[in-house]
Amino acid sequence: MRKVTVLLFVFAAACSHERRNDNAFSWSRDLAAGGTLRIRNTNGTVTVMPAANGRTARVQASTRWRRGNPDHDLNFVAVAEGSDATICVHWGTGTCSATAYTNHRARLFGIFPRRGTDARVDFTVEVPPGTRVDVSTVNGELSITSQSPVAARTVNGSIHVATAIGPATARTVNGSVDVRMTTIGGAGDVRAETTNGGASLYVPSSVDGRVTMHTVNGTATSWFALTSPDGSKKRLEGVLGAGTRALVVGSVNGSVTLGALDTLGKVLPPAAR
Repeated sequence: MRKVTVLLFVFAAACSHERRNDNAFSWSRDLAAGGTLRIRNTNGTVTVMPAANGRTARVQASTRWRRGNPDHDLNFVAVAEGSDATICVHWGTGTCSATAYTNHRARLFGIFPRRGTDARVDFTVEVPPGTRVDVSTVNGELSITSQSPVAARTVNGSIHVATAIGPATARTVNGSVDVRMTTIGGAGDVRAETTNGGASLYVPSSVDGRVTMHTVNGTATSWFALTSPDGSKKRLEGVLGAGTRALVVGSVNGSVTLGALDTLGKVLPPAAR
């Protein structure tokens, strides 16, 4: 009996050890400027950087897990349409398109949800200049460096965006948000928003926009001359230039900052106003 007990203990300890696969998924495709590359994740991070090779987009995914079999329980899907591409990972099955991403857990006997793997999926992405970036996850951080417009969403994790060409939007619930753009093209809105954490937005000093900064438990600070409707430091508003777009920096539990960048992406000090 003692021998059996020891064997069971050793087996349980081995099962609790985290395992890793650095080559769980890979994909590449030439994308024309003006298209969009979408990454849809649920549990894990997404890191985006400029492509090293011209028009070729590359996506690599690694997995880490303690339970289950990611080779069996995870499904990676790539959907390409013209100059757009959408990459999804499903825990079980689901939908993957430009407008929909869902997960459906496998069921035993068609009735009981199967536990499946506890795998975490971390994406590393290379995006060509001019290709829009649209990434989302639920549990994980997003870190994006690009030369094109960006949309980034998570629930539990911080977001960092640095792009040479906006607009950019970033939203999370639990985590900080930091968005930086040296230029902004097009007419899209710019947003840096969170619920629990600080939110910072850095834009060109000559930006056009209708600014709204708001927080409940924190303070609002701006490099630009804005006014407070109620005289507090929790809400600032104003119109910059022609006011062609909305600029929103918001939090509930955290401070918010609107700053300015020079052409090289360096943060301008308040005294430079």
